Amino acid sequence: MAGQLFEPWAREIVRVACPRRGASALDVASGSGVVARLVAAEVGEQGRVVASDISTAMLAVAASKPAKPGSARVEYVECSASALACVDDSFQLVLCQHGLQFFADRAGALRELHRVLEPAGVAVVSTWAAERPLGLFGPMCETLAEAGIDAPYARAFDPDSYRLSLEELHGLMLEAGFSDVAVDTVELDCVWESANDALAAISGTPYGPLIAALPRTKREAVLGTLQQRLGVAAHGEVILATASNIARGVK
Repeated sequence: MAGQLFEPWAREIVRVACPRRGASALDVASGSGVVARLVAAEVGEQGRVVASDISTAMLAVAASKPAKPGSARVEYVECSASALACVDDSFQLVLCQHGLQFFADRAGALRELHRVLEPAGVAVVSTWAAERPLGLFGPMCETLAEAGIDAPYARAFDPDSYRLSLEELHGLMLEAGFSDVAVDTVELDCVWESANDALAAISGTPYGPLIAALPRTKREAVLGTLQQRLGVAAHGEVILATASNIARGVK
């Protein structure tokens, strides 16, 4: 999903953050490191970039990816977003792409982002927008729940567990201590080369192993239903509208 879904949104959150050459930046819930690598290219070799994630496996994937020449070296730190392994006032910029909605303690995580920022530092946080359809994930959850597949974790098939509203995100940023908070809804079209590519995106989610374990006939039926729900043709490009709420706040 990185190239079709998360890279376009990573470019958008980095655009909003507007990193300066030589700046220090932290990417929280970095996953495969898409945001961290983009920021590293922007701040350059004189900058500092740290990518944090709770998953050792994801950090290993991120560390294996090539960096753009002239980028800052990315440091990888395993830690929870609610207990960042970083000292106070140590970054000029903190970013978190599509992670906040999954944190058990959203308010605590945002307080941590605030803590590790320097005075006048900037935080930029994105979540899927509650005011819009959930793009790929809404139809995916509906299809799997309807097929009687067990949820791999609590609220996995609940669309509201994937997103926050403008009002919720704005309030959480203010409660964490941020000032000059602005939250905007941004829409992007995400493009897959074919229906098969779009359906294959499910393998990049926690649902992938569950689908793979199904008998072939049921697996094909589930994927067929998902294709219908997505409204995509068997041939040609697949374009799905996605929407995120992106918040920017200052310490």
